[in-house]
Amino acid sequence: MRQSPIVYLLFFFSGITALTYEIVWTRMLTLVFGHTVFSVSVVLAAFMAGLGLGSYLFGYAVDRLPEINGSSSGSKAPSALLIYGWIEILIFASGALLSLLFANFSGLYASLHSFIPESVPLQNAIKMLFAFGMMLIPTTFMGATLPIISKYCVTDDSRMGTQVSLLYALNTLGAASGCLLTGFFLMGTFGVLQTVLLAAGANLLIGISALSIYLEIAPGADWKFRLPPLRIPRIELNADQKFWMGISFICGFTALAYQV
Repeated sequence: MRQSPIVYLLFFFSGITALTYEIVWTRMLTLVFGHTVFSVSVVLAAFMAGLGLGSYLFGYAVDRLPEINGSSSGSKAPSALLIYGWIEILIFASGALLSLLFANFSGLYASLHSFIPESVPLQNAIKMLFAFGMMLIPTTFMGATLPIISKYCVTDDSRMGTQVSLLYALNTLGAASGCLLTGFFLMGTFGVLQTVLLAAGANLLIGISALSIYLEIAPGADWKFRLPPLRIPRIELNADQKFWMGISFICGFTALAYQV
């Protein structure tokens, strides 16, 4: 089965929207926490945790997708594209709702202030956990996109490294473009809330486009909303693997410390 090149373009734009959310949510939460470092730290922590969790859960589930009836390819790749389309639509819905909530976060928090003791550390902890928990939902969906779209795009196991790295490079290049566009143009031109809702609308278009490509690949197939069954995979590691995973953890720790 020949993969549609449009999917690569969709994944590039998905990277743009992800960093648009990150920058705008950081800007919104700066007004809540009163300090840029606090807002950057919470947003980055939620993004990295969500990306890791989504990749971990969906990377395991995508290998167990059923084959699509009506597909001439006889593979699970079209099924992965269907899931990808719905994941992008879920990013649209959760990202838009969360952005509207963050736009009124100060008022919401003020209404709860009478129930919170007069303790600055406690108040900051509650605000942090509240914001972190809400951001974890859309960012987990964002983390799911790479393993799912890889299942569709990787057609040759001998070229897996090349094909996955191309997807990752396109998505990361989109993320870099999203940073520049959002910080230097979009927020100043359209406003903070309008910019993030524009990004959400782009996720909706990406999802609809992916579903349209899926229907071309598997005409007459069921395209109703569904997610793969999720469960935490059991991973058994030997001593060497545990050591290198620990090294990888430390590398991630220091990389994000530099960014903050």
